[in-house]
Amino acid sequence: MVYAAILAGGKGTRMGCDVPKQFLNVSGVPIIIHTLRRFVLSGMVDDTVVCVPSEYVEYTRELIAQYGDISGAVSVTEGGADRTGSLMNACRFFAGKRPASDDDVIITHDCVRPFINNEIIAAGIAAARQFGGATAAVPAVDTICVSHDGKVIDSVPDRSTLYSVQTPQTFMMKEFCDLLYSLTEEEKAVITDASAVLRLRGKPVAISLGSPSNIKITHPDDISVAESIMSKG
Repeated sequence: MVYAAILAGGKGTRMGCDVPKQFLNVSGVPIIIHTLRRFVLSGMVDDTVVCVPSEYVEYTRELIAQYGDISGAVSVTEGGADRTGSLMNACRFFAGKRPASDDDVIITHDCVRPFINNEIIAAGIAAARQFGGATAAVPAVDTICVSHDGKVIDSVPDRSTLYSVQTPQTFMMKEFCDLLYSLTEEEKAVITDASAVLRLRGKPVAISLGSPSNIKITHPDDISVAESIMSKG
């Protein structure tokens, strides 16, 4: 089985809108619907859940029901207070339906990355089966500097070794959920992405196929960029 956990628990405060950014429209359709379609219609995912703020659970269910191509194919559950909490809620949700087997895979993905495609999904699944865990990433195109005080450059790492991490991040499900449950509160506090769950336990995380178009919609200007990408198909 391949499971997809779509993380949409954020409030989108940087967007400056009255509703979380995942519910904003791009080309007349909510971002959350664009993203869910990519997984449901891929033919590679057996079960999908989206984690949303508690006050938007019923709204999300009603919204999904309006789109016949995904209606009935996506479950909705409450997100956590942070990314780690949402990941744990997703693992618990799937565990409540059926115990995980050693062959099961879980894909974790930011809801506000609506330009995920089949090639990226497939690459993540393949890499997870080979290495145990994988994150989509692309080579860094900008020079990256390190500054400890935010004022003066301390160092400039070799760009050829740097990658921009994206989602999806894909894992063998049983191991991932077991490791996630084992985290201490201190470890949970330092996690910024799902792959850190493996890295904190010394497990390898492979780099799988990403894409420059697999953008995360975070700021108001990103909506215009997303509209442009969507118009090009």
